[in-house]
Amino acid sequence: MFAISFRNLLLHLSRMVYGRVRSAGVTAAATYALLCCAAAFLFWGVVFLHVLNIHDGHGRAYYEMLPGTFAVIALVPPAVIAVGVRTAIGLLQLRPWARFLSMVWAGVCITLSLSLIALRPFETFVIPRHFVSQGILARQMVSISFVFMLLPVSVWWLFYFRTRTVKLQFEECEGALHTPVIPGSDKT
Repeated sequence: MFAISFRNLLLHLSRMVYGRVRSAGVTAAATYALLCCAAAFLFWGVVFLHVLNIHDGHGRAYYEMLPGTFAVIALVPPAVIAVGVRTAIGLLQLRPWARFLSMVWAGVCITLSLSLIALRPFETFVIPRHFVSQGILARQMVSISFVFMLLPVSVWWLFYFRTRTVKLQFEECEGALHTPVIPGSDKT
């Protein structure tokens, strides 16, 4: 009654092959995007937990004092992170909209990084501890890590996703190429 044939088990454990080949650069970009989204989600969690624990002198919580700001802090970052995760998955699936969205992400990141360097230059290099407070030093470290993490990658993505070979990978094909082909099955 519960017997499962060995051939069916092997079909589910075998490697799936897609009709298009994904380059290592696209895979690396998608993996980096997933890792950045995971780091951003953890960072947002720490900030959100801190915001939940803020109380004024009368015992009112932050969400009672500024409900609109709290709603933005609670809803916008997870939504942006979810779009980033979906873009990374789209890159792994070679979806054309994911390539376009990756270039948009890269443009936004390079704009934010360069504006941080131009408008807040003292936050993008370390000032010795005896000149500034611990809070300013922590903000500088976050700013420096933001620039170091996103600026080189955004420049790479802007150039990489515009190359001819990458564009060919993401070209829209028939629906048959989006469905997996299992080696050893009748649909090879």
